[in-house]
Amino acid sequence: MISRKILENCLFLDVETATGYPDFETLTLEDPRLAELWSRRAKYYRTVYEDMNNLDDGEIYKEKATLEPEFSRVVCVSFGVLQETGQTRMTSFYGEDEEDILNKTSKVFINALAKNMKLAGHNIKGFDIPCLGKRMIYKLSSPVLPQNLVIWDKKPWEIPYLDTSEVFSFGSWSHQKYLSLDLLACSLGVPSPKGDMDGSKVSEAYWIDKDFEKIKEYCERDVQTVIDVLDKVAI
Repeated sequence: MISRKILENCLFLDVETATGYPDFETLTLEDPRLAELWSRRAKYYRTVYEDMNNLDDGEIYKEKATLEPEFSRVVCVSFGVLQETGQTRMTSFYGEDEEDILNKTSKVFINALAKNMKLAGHNIKGFDIPCLGKRMIYKLSSPVLPQNLVIWDKKPWEIPYLDTSEVFSFGSWSHQKYLSLDLLACSLGVPSPKGDMDGSKVSEAYWIDKDFEKIKEYCERDVQTVIDVLDKVAI
């Protein structure tokens, strides 16, 4: 399905985000304008998701803000490279200093571009790449985006991404939208990346527990799972 040679020329990645502030009350105190914009966003969620009709702005913030770059922060970026031995070399940037994480991530992307490597991951076109691009623009004092993040004027075959959600959709947009990495791994007999952690628990681990190592380990498991999934179908 996919050549192993291609996999050896991929930079696998995963991004974990937490809410931009510990809670909606803190957001309201620190940035009232952004809080007002979140309240408008919360109205949208109540309209689209029936189970959110009875949730207040703070409860929806806790559940959904991590998915939106304008209301979240990057707390971990993990990279993996598949070596000729079949082992994965992993590197992660994580912790409380988002600017440092983004600066280091940018340098990795620039290095990958120089080596003509593809960026690979699950739903990276839908989440990870736009999240990193936006957070770099919003957060860095002098943002110069790596050119492998700037794809708005590229033809489809020029975009250097290998997205497993897209590969396994076989052209169906609906299948791409609803295929989680956990479900894909399960279907292929690959161990789950989740363990006792999933994306909904990252904010709590970050703001309350300060367990940055746990977030990193979870992020790296996602990277390894993508590699294992693709290795399973490689030819």
